[in-house]
Amino acid sequence: MSTKICAPANAPLAVPVFQAAKVARWIEYCGGVAVWGSLDLADPSREWLTPARLTDGSPASRPHWSAPHRPKRIVTDIEQVYVVTHREVARVRIAIKRGSYGLRWDLTDASSARLRKALANSGPTAVHVFEGDHAVVHIEASRTPLADWLREHPDAGP
Repeated sequence: MSTKICAPANAPLAVPVFQAAKVARWIEYCGGVAVWGSLDLADPSREWLTPARLTDGSPASRPHWSAPHRPKRIVTDIEQVYVVTHREVARVRIAIKRGSYGLRWDLTDASSARLRKALANSGPTAVHVFEGDHAVVHIEASRTPLADWLREHPDAGP
């Protein structure tokens, strides 16, 4: 039996259309894209993207107080990046309440249950954004490699 641990390869980085050109520039000119996770237990799935290096060559600093001191990974290959477009599939009416210790706002229990149900019914690629008193559920409509997206949108290139 081998003593080496088999680690799975990193999944491709999926970015929305509005970040595609910026990510391409960072890969070409800044040494890649740093992907930062969150140490905040209230929102552990939150992620930030920054250039791996700044224009003076120094490493980028963490983008938020809840980000760790080092990025989760750095993506340097344009082939590992996909541009994702979403389409709306549901709107859920929400209400909010004062969170624990009065320091934040949370969804009410009923709103949380409705949102969880809408996300579960929409499939594994479902995400949500808040718009006023609604949570809008989107699913992935298309996934295009960043290199192909740049060829289709030459004015947006790095």
